[in-house]
Amino acid sequence: MAKYWLDADVLIQAKNTFYSFHIARPFWTFLEEQAEAGKVCSSVRIYAEICRHEDKEDELTKWAKKVRRSGLFAETNRDVQEAFRKIADHVAERYREKPAKVAEFLKGGDGWIIAHAQCDGGTVVSNENRVVSASLTPKIPNICHDVGVGCIGLPAMLTKLKFKFGK
Repeated sequence: MAKYWLDADVLIQAKNTFYSFHIARPFWTFLEEQAEAGKVCSSVRIYAEICRHEDKEDELTKWAKKVRRSGLFAETNRDVQEAFRKIADHVAERYREKPAKVAEFLKGGDGWIIAHAQCDGGTVVSNENRVVSASLTPKIPNICHDVGVGCIGLPAMLTKLKFKFGK
C-alpha cells in the first residue's frame, strides 16, 4: 500500500501552530491511527531529527517516543538505501555549485523520506513549496519532482484521508 511520508517540518509546524497538542489532540490521535493502518509514516531519520535535542524534550518528542514502534517511523532497508544513494547523487550533481546546501539537505531526513516514498510508490508530505528550477537550494518538492515522487502539503493529505475534528 502506498503511504504518505511525513517530513519532520510537518510534525514540528503542526505542534507549533494549528495542531498543537493542547488545541488539537484529535489530529495526533488520527496520525497514530493512520500509522497503525499503514497509511501514514515517516522515516527513523525523521524520528532522529525530532528527538535530537534530548535536553529539550517537548510534547512532540514525547509523542514520537510513545509512537516509535507503532509503524510511524519506518526503518531503512536495502532498497531504500539504494534509492537514497541515487537521490543523493542527483542532489549533489544538480546543486554542485552550492555544496554546503547539498550537505545540509542530505544530513537530515529529507532525502530518506523521498527514498521511502519512491520505493513504495508513496507521496511525501511537506510544508515546503516548489521553487524555480534555477534555484541553488534543494527543496523537497523539487527533488520529488525530479525523481518522480508525489509531494503534497498537510492539508491535502488530511483531506485525502478524510480527517475531521469530532464525529
